[in-house]
Amino acid sequence: MAATTYIVGNDGSVTVGSEDVIKVRSFAANVSRTKQDVTSFSDTGKRVRYGFLNVSGSLNGVMLFGTATTTASFWSSTSTVSLSLALAGTGTSQSKIVSGVGFDSFAFNSDKSGDATVTANFETGDGTAPVVTWLT
Repeated sequence: MAATTYIVGNDGSVTVGSEDVIKVRSFAANVSRTKQDVTSFSDTGKRVRYGFLNVSGSLNGVMLFGTATTTASFWSSTSTVSLSLALAGTGTSQSKIVSGVGFDSFAFNSDKSGDATVTANFETGDGTAPVVTWLT
């Protein structure tokens, strides 16, 4: 009988340097590949050339305030930061998505229990493909 492991999108972190700045509570991530139609006149069907992997999506989390320099550089940064999203498992047995991403919008929230959260949209932006680790 096969074991059932469910994919859960409720863990991860956004890191600047070696310091976490957002603890991810929930996320939605879309891993896609760019493509270009290269069909020519002699082809009898469609021909497509596939490019690099990309990850984009949104996350909701809690801000972690460390050193003022790291936090300030995160908000003013026009470069990418490291994003790690856990899908299932822990430690070396963890399925996850890791990518250098840029954040293009933020929404700050406060809930009834007093948690101050942030919602942000992200997309790969450092010129390298995201690393998707899928362990069973």
